[in-house]
Amino acid sequence: MNYEIVEIEPFSGSASKVYSIIPEGEEKTLFDSFLEEHSLRYKTELKEILKRLKQIGHSTGARVNFFKPEGDSVFVKKWGEYVYALYDEEESNLRLYCIRFSNVAVILGGGGFKDKSIRQWQEDPKLSNEVRLMMAYAESILKQLDEKELYWSVDGKELEGNLKNYDNDEED
Repeated sequence: MNYEIVEIEPFSGSASKVYSIIPEGEEKTLFDSFLEEHSLRYKTELKEILKRLKQIGHSTGARVNFFKPEGDSVFVKKWGEYVYALYDEEESNLRLYCIRFSNVAVILGGGGFKDKSIRQWQEDPKLSNEVRLMMAYAESILKQLDEKELYWSVDGKELEGNLKNYDNDEED
């Protein structure tokens, strides 16, 4: 998987760093594509998501109660433990998927509309694709952390190292 991890400056702060991923060959982050895709139909829900992201970065950190784990299914391997949906209000139908590293960092991905009649993301092809994509990125990022290509800053709050992962397509 080839990608670049970029910090989303307006949301990153002293409480938590907020990142997203630019897949190879793309110009926009997964999060920017998510915003663009849903900006007309889900304006109110997007405003709430943006407000929550600013709160996470600047005041509260990435508290576990802001997220719903998506890694509790039979389809999930180790890296799925890091994939979450940003917790939504009861009436909200928009899901934003991310990789959460404790309270200190979040890597935003994409997401989509989740009808209330759908119990699990696996029941919807779009959501299933988005979650599985984030799991694949989580697998790659965790591998980079294990191999020390990526690492945490001295204060443990920022990702450093090979944020431009364009040469990890080899199989072990």
